[in-house]
Amino acid sequence: MINSVITGKVWVCGDHVSTMAICPQRRWVPGKLREEHLGKWALEDVAAEFSDKEWALKNTGCTIIVAGSGFGGGGKSIEHPIYALKGAGIRLVLADSFARYNYRNSIDKGLPAFVCEGLKDIVQCCDPLIVDLKEGFALNQRTQQRKDLVPAAPFILELLEAGGILPYTKMHLNR
Repeated sequence: MINSVITGKVWVCGDHVSTMAICPQRRWVPGKLREEHLGKWALEDVAAEFSDKEWALKNTGCTIIVAGSGFGGGGKSIEHPIYALKGAGIRLVLADSFARYNYRNSIDKGLPAFVCEGLKDIVQCCDPLIVDLKEGFALNQRTQQRKDLVPAAPFILELLEAGGILPYTKMHLNR
């Protein structure tokens, strides 16, 4: 079973961060839907200090995104933002709410994404966070403030441990 406890530094986003802001289409290269390419530009259009700077998000050392409502919206069912976040070293996304396509794509691609309402109100960029997906909480280590989240179902933890829906399916077909 996957280690259900994830620790890391937080990068905080606001509300309604669109898929195109997470990974701008101008950075897409045909035939290169890969983490190592897209990760260079993760959140480029979300944070002004990331504009036109390769690996800006990764260079912060942050591995957890905390966002407001509507994360990954914009009506696009694309995988580019998920690959960009994973390529930039993001291990977990917590938000007040997600666009359904982004939420499902995240889980399907092996990037944990969970609703944790109000978390962005008790964290600042680079705060250290402990998240226990099995027990259902996020704890800001700097302030000791805690927010609850719905614990992950065992199946979701198994799917994430496998690396997403395709590796999970292959693993079970090869038994």
